[in-house]
Amino acid sequence: MDVVSRCLLSAQEADSLCAAAQSALTAQGSPAHPSFYEGLEDHFHRIPASIRHALRDLRESPTLCALHISGVRVDPERCGPTPLSWQAGLDDDRQALEEAQLALLASFLGSVFAWPTIQRGRMVQNLLPVEKDREEQSGHGSVALEWHTEDGFHPDRCRYLALLGVRNHDRVPTTLGTVHDLGLADDLRAVLRERRFLIRPDLEHLRQLAAYAPDSDMLRQARAMHENPEPVALLFGDPDAPCLRIDAPYTTALPGDDEAAEALAAITGELDRAQRDVVVGEGDVLIVDNYRAVHGRRAFRPRFDGTDRWLKRISVAGRAPAPAMAGAGTRSQAL
Repeated sequence: MDVVSRCLLSAQEADSLCAAAQSALTAQGSPAHPSFYEGLEDHFHRIPASIRHALRDLRESPTLCALHISGVRVDPERCGPTPLSWQAGLDDDRQALEEAQLALLASFLGSVFAWPTIQRGRMVQNLLPVEKDREEQSGHGSVALEWHTEDGFHPDRCRYLALLGVRNHDRVPTTLGTVHDLGLADDLRAVLRERRFLIRPDLEHLRQLAAYAPDSDMLRQARAMHENPEPVALLFGDPDAPCLRIDAPYTTALPGDDEAAEALAAITGELDRAQRDVVVGEGDVLIVDNYRAVHGRRAFRPRFDGTDRWLKRISVAGRAPAPAMAGAGTRSQAL
């Protein structure tokens, strides 16, 4: 079964996408801000037809879990060195053209949104190694990043996660596992479909909130979700075309539920067995269906000299297979 589709842009297609992004920049302003996405659909017709076709396939296919596009125009020299922290990239507009290309592709699939708890709600975010976070399970660490559904703890998590490679000299792979890879016995699947698991918020939400909004209601809500999570199922939806939800570092079985713990170990083992490596290099876009696939990252050794791996990230709300998504839009979302 083909679960990852490929789209290699010709020089003409890459130029056309870049021109569409430049037109959107001129009309809409910075992709870092919510206002960029208001009326952005007026620019969709400028996206080359082959790319629109590939994006529709991802959105409509019952089996596709990711789309890998190569050949997008990226100028690492103009973008500047890889920042040493996400804070350093908040107001840097040198990558606006690259961000606009990613924003166009992402917006074709649904409504772009951002959590105010991550990178101050910037709509296009920076994934890069940060020295003080090198051991963390986050986009700023450099240890192996374990399997996770993006924001798997939240009912309004994104439907699609879109990544653009600005720099990846070391070809550090993004890892990908899909719901179609799960060779599980029926009894284990039955357990995984029951609300016998807890998924706590990624600690990055709490760390960033505690740093800049220590007295906020959002931080209190995030802490409550961490301390008292609601039980959830890890497989859900149509039994013949199920959806998957997991965040390995933050997922546990209910206390004392040995059967659920066994099922949790089995599903992570199956994802490990079928792991795919996808290098998101310079000019590559990887769009992951966040309801059918999980992702991670291989460990790497950063240099912190401006040449490290640097990706751009966008979250996209869209119609989930089941249950329906709710509460997403083109402005920052609250926890």
